[in-house]
Amino acid sequence: MADVRAGAFGPRERYRPARPESWREIEDWAGLELPRDYKQFVDDYGDAIVFGHLFIAHPEGIDPLLKVMQEERQTFLADVEGEFDKAPGESSGLGRLLPWAYHNFNGDICLLVPPSTDKRDWNVAISFRQCPEVQIFPGGVIDFLHALVRREVPRGWPHVGFEWVSAEGSPLI
Repeated sequence: MADVRAGAFGPRERYRPARPESWREIEDWAGLELPRDYKQFVDDYGDAIVFGHLFIAHPEGIDPLLKVMQEERQTFLADVEGEFDKAPGESSGLGRLLPWAYHNFNGDICLLVPPSTDKRDWNVAISFRQCPEVQIFPGGVIDFLHALVRREVPRGWPHVGFEWVSAEGSPLI
């Protein structure tokens, strides 16, 4: 597992991780065990805007992660009949993708792509709102964030370095 604080991110900004039962509620809803490095990043930096426009929800933040996942998933799957009625772990195709962040500049949704049965690694996908396309980026959340630090950004995203700003009104302060 990559250390999420390695290099560009610096010391963690949150000093109280989410309670295990908060993560368990999310994983029970999803029907999937989330990647540890993603959960560590959210515990350390969540309920904030990073890279100037990427909102990272926290399970106990101002806009709780479970609520964000459910709402963004419904938006993402609006045109995929019947898929949002199932848990991601029980779905197939696009229904398996799980929102983990959104871009508050252009509305793009960041998604976790669960491993297939023959692979163990998670990937990241972006659902572009401005055009109906989903692009998959190899590697997990930390790999994706490190690529953003290297200015390897999805099309239409501004080129900025790592910035961290707490979500306004965050109860995690």
